[in-house]
Order: sequence, then structure tokens, then C-alpha cells
Amino acid sequence: MYSKFKEQYKGKLKSLEEAAKLIQSGDKIVANQFVSEPIGILNAIGKRAEAGEFDDVEVLGLGPTSSTDWITPEIYPHLRASSVFINSAKLREGVSKGYANYIPDNVSGNAASFKYRIQDLEPGKAKVISASAPMDKNGYFCTATAPLYFHDVAKMENTTIIMEVNENQPYVFGDNFIHISQVNCIVESNRPLFSIPPVTEGTPEEMAIADLLLDMIEDGSTIQLGIGGMPNVLGRLLANKHDLGAHTEMLGDAYKYLWQLGVLNGRKKTLCPNKICACFAMGSAETYKWMHENPSIEMHSTSWTNNSYVIGQNNKLIAINQAVEVDLTGQVASESIGPRQHSGTGGQLDFVRGAQLSSGGKAFICLRSTANTKKGRVSKIAPLLNHGTTVTVPRHEVNYVVTEYGVAQLRGKTMRERAQELIGIAHPDFRAELREEAKKLNLI
Repeated sequence: MYSKFKEQYKGKLKSLEEAAKLIQSGDKIVANQFVSEPIGILNAIGKRAEAGEFDDVEVLGLGPTSSTDWITPEIYPHLRASSVFINSAKLREGVSKGYANYIPDNVSGNAASFKYRIQDLEPGKAKVISASAPMDKNGYFCTATAPLYFHDVAKMENTTIIMEVNENQPYVFGDNFIHISQVNCIVESNRPLFSIPPVTEGTPEEMAIADLLLDMIEDGSTIQLGIGGMPNVLGRLLANKHDLGAHTEMLGDAYKYLWQLGVLNGRKKTLCPNKICACFAMGSAETYKWMHENPSIEMHSTSWTNNSYVIGQNNKLIAINQAVEVDLTGQVASESIGPRQHSGTGGQLDFVRGAQLSSGGKAFICLRSTANTKKGRVSKIAPLLNHGTTVTVPRHEVNYVVTEYGVAQLRGKTMRERAQELIGIAHPDFRAELREEAKKLNLI
């Protein structure tokens, strides 16, 4: 049987240039991201766009990380990125200047959003592309480090599926396989995998926040660590806990560290016991090696990992995420600086809601008390959010807010109590000013 699959593979194998020629004017491309970003194919498509060989082609995804040279004002009429997250400076600049597009969405809804954008296309006009591990003996490709929304979209009828097979991709278990019979075109790659250096030390503020959180995380909890320095620092500090589990969006180095210590064993998990569940990985090369054929790791689609109802089936679910700014009523801004889009909604609200549904669950929004700006040092606990700022987590969803100065518990609190709690964890230099502003707003 394997010889039959190999023949099919051979018949579908193309060069990057041949694969890029499958793209025609008016197509929409759903591209996988992060370590499973099909960098070679996207770059080849970008070269065709630069040459003006097609028009009005849209790339949908979580935002290209490595293949961004084609995100320019000149190429925009031919090929444009429409992203639910902003992962690079090039994409951020494109969105701010109007030659790339941002789609507001929770990660749990990414697949549905992309399906909506391609569902009325003529057959063959929707292309779905991803990097993958090499085909196995049963004819399956594994999207390895990032199932994300790829598989949900690839199951739609009339889609053309292109795989960029990379021999460096790990083989990871879970809901992240696609069979050779479903694939239309294959290209090959040996490109090194995108990686980020491990975080072993944090700033004094991050360490102080992590210490506060340690006291509030019980043995037997299931943890979700968001993107950023502080969650990774906390992950390493959890080494003295026992029987932790993981249900998370991003799988990074901290999870590998805890698993190797025997701390992250999933024994007490109430959903998928003994399994680490995630929808994408981003870390060091050593983390990708650890994931390879590791039976304790399962990668799933975002529609499952980030479904708040699914998240809440884990008892003692601890969600730890970072914010840019919090106002005195508890509104959380995590994705924009004023009206300027900096990142994206991501899965923060998904996990805040999931923690609320979890028996014994807690959701922590973490931020440093101050930031240094062109106008000088400012408080990140603000009377009101800056004009045009996007609210990522509405105030009625917020449980805990944490700075290096303490923990504010907002659940069930009045507006007056919220303001007092948040002023109490603001930097001491700004507390008097915040009290005066709170009085003007009739908050205290």
C-alpha cells in the first residue's frame, strides 16, 4: 500500500514555481502560520505578484511571520495579507498604512471567519496551504507544530490543498493529519524551522508578578500560558508544584521544562488526562525535538483548544495572559495602542471565559505598572483607556488583574471597589493622581 501512496506523492510533487502558478487572479489563500508557515510557497507567490502576474489575491491567516517581503504598497493590489493577528513589524506597518488588513476575531473563531470568506468562491478559487512533516507509511501528512484552523478549512469542498513538506518538521500526534488523497500539490523543503530563544530570566517586574501568581496556583491545576516574557518566566518558577496539566493555545519551552521535571504530568486533568493539549508551538529547536513522536502531546484545531466550553471542562484551569493597559473600571486592552493595532485579539478572551466555566478556575491579566513612552513614564493602570483603544477583555469578564505591586480581584465588585482595587496595585507614584481622576469620574 505504501508504494501506492508514494506513487501518488510523486505524481503531485511540483517545484515551488509550479505550485505558485496554481494561484490565479481572485483567489483566496488560507495559509498556516508560525512554525508550519509555508514560507517557500508564499515567497514564490510573492514573486509572481511582484511581477504583476495576477491581481486581487488575498492571503488569510494569523499573519505571516517569516514570508513578509511581499507585504508592500506596490504589491498590495496584486497580493494582500488579511490577518487575524499581527506577528511582524512588516505586517504591523502594512496595517497601519493601509496596505495590509486586520480582521478582528477570537482565535476560537478563526476557522469560521476564513470559511465565511471563501464559502461562496467558485470551485478551485480557494487555496489552503501549510508546511508539514514528511508523509508517513499510511499516506498521512502531519501539520506538526500548528494545526490551528488549517484542518477545519481544508475539509471544505472545492478547496485546493498544497503542502510544503519539510523534513525538519516534527511528527506530532493529535487532530493534525491530512491524507495524500486529499492533497492536490506537494513541494519539498529542508528549511530550518522558525524558533525563538528560550526565556530563562525576566525583568524584576516580571519576576515580581510571577511570584504573586505562584501563591495562587494550586497543585493539580491545568495551566495556559500566553505569549510573552512573564508567562515563560512563570513557567520555569512552577517547578516546585505537583501534578500540573496543560491546555493551552501556545506550547513553548516552559512546558517542555516542566514535563522533563515530572511536574507537568496531567494526572489530575479532568479533560484528556495525561495529555498536553495545544493548537500551535513556538519555542526553541529543542522544544520541537521534544514534541517529535511524544505520546503525551496532542495538537488540535483552534476551534477545539480555544472553545471556552472545552477549556472549562478542565478543573482548576489557570489562564495567564498579558495586557497593554487596564482602566479603573476593569476594561482590558491587550492588542492596540490607542487606535493603532499592535497585535490581535488572539485567544485571551477565549481562555478568560473558559476559566470562568472551570471548577476552581482563575484567569489572570498581567501587566507592568508603568511604561516608558516618548512622553515619559506613564501608568498602565489608567483612569480611562486612551482614545481609540480596543477593549480585548470586557470589564464584566475580568477576574484578576496583577501588577508587580499586587493582585486586584474584580469579580463581583462594584465600580467603586474596582477602582480602589486597581489603584492599590498601580505604581505608588501614580496612585494620588489616579484617585483624583477617579473622583472626577465619580468612581470613588
